[in-house]
Amino acid sequence: MQALSGELKVHPLIAQVLINRGLTEAKRAQSFLKPALEDLANPFLLKDMEKAVLRLEQALRDGERFTIYGDYDVDGTTGSSLLYLFFRELGASVEVYIPHRIQEGYGLNIKALEYLKDKGNHLVVTVDNGISSVTEAQRAKELGLDLIIIDHHQVPPKVPFAMAILNPKQEDCQHPGKELAGVGVAFQLALGLRNHLRKRGFFEGRAEPNLKKYLDLVTLGTIADMVPLTGQNRILVKMGLKVLSESTNVGVRALKEVAGVTGEVTPGQVGFRLGPRINAAGRLDSAKVGFDLLTCSDPALALQLARKLDEANRERQALEEHIIREASDKVKKDILPKKRRSIFVSDPAWHLGVIGIVASRLVERFYLPTIVGVVEGESMRCSARSIAGLDLFETLKSCADHLKKFGGHRQAAGLTLSLEKKKAFEEAFDQAVRAGLSEEQFTPFIRVDAAIEARFIQERLVEELETLAPFGQGNPEPVFWAKEMTVFNCQKVGSDHLKLKFKTGENLLEAIGFGMGTLEISPAASVDCVFSCQFNEWRGNRRIQLRLVDPPRPQSFKKLPSNPPPPWF
Repeated sequence: MQALSGELKVHPLIAQVLINRGLTEAKRAQSFLKPALEDLANPFLLKDMEKAVLRLEQALRDGERFTIYGDYDVDGTTGSSLLYLFFRELGASVEVYIPHRIQEGYGLNIKALEYLKDKGNHLVVTVDNGISSVTEAQRAKELGLDLIIIDHHQVPPKVPFAMAILNPKQEDCQHPGKELAGVGVAFQLALGLRNHLRKRGFFEGRAEPNLKKYLDLVTLGTIADMVPLTGQNRILVKMGLKVLSESTNVGVRALKEVAGVTGEVTPGQVGFRLGPRINAAGRLDSAKVGFDLLTCSDPALALQLARKLDEANRERQALEEHIIREASDKVKKDILPKKRRSIFVSDPAWHLGVIGIVASRLVERFYLPTIVGVVEGESMRCSARSIAGLDLFETLKSCADHLKKFGGHRQAAGLTLSLEKKKAFEEAFDQAVRAGLSEEQFTPFIRVDAAIEARFIQERLVEELETLAPFGQGNPEPVFWAKEMTVFNCQKVGSDHLKLKFKTGENLLEAIGFGMGTLEISPAASVDCVFSCQFNEWRGNRRIQLRLVDPPRPQSFKKLPSNPPPPWF
């Protein structure tokens, strides 16, 4: 730790956090601390990139009409919007098709492909879908439709037939960005195509697109899709947050206005304010509203569309809370008494558009791998979410004999099964979960980066901690433990929050515990605390604030975890 601290010229605690994230070599750690667009990998390391750009060049030069086939979530919507705006800059005759979540479901469908062919298309470019569409891709081939598949989901044993498949998760793909979101892969295509066209003299006499301006869309989709903010994603999001904060995209500016987002945009604001509003339209009706907003050039229309998304988001929240209550009751009544290690609940009255969010909330509440389904005739469509340590895609793969289809990631997936196989699948899934996790992994835990004395929490340290941002999946905000902190003042604020002041020598240190307002802590009490360190700015004044991530308790850490990180004092 001390050696890395000296080489990087950073606070020893920063070095400890870097080591905890596997960044033990100074060169790698330096790249993490100072990511730059120049460090983005060559897009032609993506398998089939050459095939994709050659086919698109042909479409551009021939004035060929083609369609971007997107997805209804934030990742798919931003990726589709990015490519649409980019292709339009190149003078392409391009349209976008986003399937209806309820009526058509996820990914390619044969009726849509036949419709696109009838409209005169000979080329379809998917975004955030297609890697599992074997049957649909075969139909596209029969129709004479060339397919370029842009996806980032796990690659199934059998891949679809396509002109090109851009997916960094392919085994023989050399691109280092294995965790890119769909919009990130779409951005790679834009980089590759621009580079190719530049060499071919395409931009002689015309303006060359500045792709940096699209990083706001890349950032929205990447954060919202909850992919790890490390490696290539860290570069894109670190730079993209700056672009998002000063975005020239008319739709993005309107979205920020209705969401109350001003100044420097944070990952939290993307995840909890901007992303859900884009998602809301696709969850309840058509995602086309989100696409129309992000590609809009009229400020008045953009504000109208943003307000429509804001209204849809409020409807989504109310619907979501109602279903969560019903689902939680089912879990308490039907799942917990059976001592199951997984949750599978369903109801024909639930709305398909919010079951993914419901599954996530049930995981937070009960900490069990969760599947939430909606009955449709003789079938059931489901969303699944996992807990730490369980690869959801591989677990579903082991139960594939009971499923019609499935796809997704390590932490999230979608699946369809027939009702007659529900019971057998439920048993097989629960057995697979038990086999994949040890008993202790069903207990949620807080990963502490280091121990620290409260007197060392000073501005210089918090400023250096900010260099580790952006925080999110794969790069969580650093968490620290301090023991025997003396309470100076304690009060409930807002609806249910706890505000504390600790005495540290001659100074006072503020802390906020969201949702901890019911705790009773005596003044002058000595407590152990687990927290992250931040700056709180109000009316031009900046001060350090600790955000409690666990309720403070006297001697709460008398027994430390079995493998705590080495303390630093």
